[in-house]
Amino acid sequence: MAGEGRNRMGPSGYCVCASCGYRKPHVAGVPCLEEKCPHCGKALMREGSEHYKSAVEKKKRREG
Repeated sequence: MAGEGRNRMGPSGYCVCASCGYRKPHVAGVPCLEEKCPHCGKALMREGSEHYKSAVEKKKRREG
């Protein structure tokens, strides 16, 4: 099946930067990871996705 294994989170929600906190509404059909943060240039992540949760945890560990 097409898209199997992808994180299908639906059309609503936000794309966020785990580095600086920038947030923008998700655009249906455009993966957040393909968009860059206008503030720091890092890839955006879908809020609530496994990638985002992992990045937030990593940032917390670094900041102590």
